[in-house]
Amino acid sequence: MLSSFFSKSKPINYIAIALYMLLLLSIAHYKKGVAFESEYIFLILGGIAMYILPMLLLNFIVQKNDLTYKGTYTILLYAFLTGILLNSLTDIRILIASGLVILGLRNVLRLRDEKYMKAKIFNASLCIGVASLAYFWSIGFIFLVFFAVFYFEPKNYRNWIIPLIALTMIYMFANCFTLLFYDSFFTLTNYVDPVSFSFENYLNKDKLFSIGILSLCTAFFLSIFLIKYSRKTANIKPILRLMIVYLIIAIGVGVVAPEKNTSELFFTTAPLAIIGTTYLETNYNMLAKEINIWVFVFIPFTMLLF
Repeated sequence: MLSSFFSKSKPINYIAIALYMLLLLSIAHYKKGVAFESEYIFLILGGIAMYILPMLLLNFIVQKNDLTYKGTYTILLYAFLTGILLNSLTDIRILIASGLVILGLRNVLRLRDEKYMKAKIFNASLCIGVASLAYFWSIGFIFLVFFAVFYFEPKNYRNWIIPLIALTMIYMFANCFTLLFYDSFFTLTNYVDPVSFSFENYLNKDKLFSIGILSLCTAFFLSIFLIKYSRKTANIKPILRLMIVYLIIAIGVGVVAPEKNTSELFFTTAPLAIIGTTYLETNYNMLAKEINIWVFVFIPFTMLLF
């Protein structure tokens, strides 16, 4: 049974999920149309790496910080949620930015042990700064760093300045790169993307389906998560609050994104997978759980119908 299989953390679990994700990635490129050109093949290979590696990093993060039990439900949900956003799987910018944000999350959560705080704040901010070069509005996740500072060590004023220093350094290095290779400055107009609150692109049936499924999962998973929150130990609650902040920021990024084709919602998948694991780890009817997991596995394939 799938519920029993994914409740464990063995190499075969990771292989199975990686193969499942590769199948979803193949479907995404099939729908977009594959061009057998060297540049496109290189982008596909890069996309595979930036899709699979963050999955492994996410699994490491949740187990290292005791956010879930030692199973693979989280990365299964991550694969399912990303699979309903097929446009994002062919957008290398989104995949790179999301992977870097997850790497930044790792440093944010490590602030809990109160060691080398400034280095961890700087590293997290640096990851988010680099992510913003790939997809500008991922810079919104810098607020996750500020929230972490607020939760773990707010009295040291230097901690509030470090993220700004890291972002300034990223901008300076970007200028050095463009001056060296393009003989021009990396201006703010090149860097900052516009804001758009137009959602007309969501009216297509495939996009409506993706958003509908994602919205239902968000409402349901978050409700279960908040109900279970009061039962968690005090030392884990700040990290759980950060997961909620992570999800809220991800939704905000999707709202302000200039080009809305559902790929901008990709950032919601990591926090939502973590939050949704609370539901799958709840003790309830095994048959119902088994049916739920099978539904999660097969829903992305229905995108082929659109």
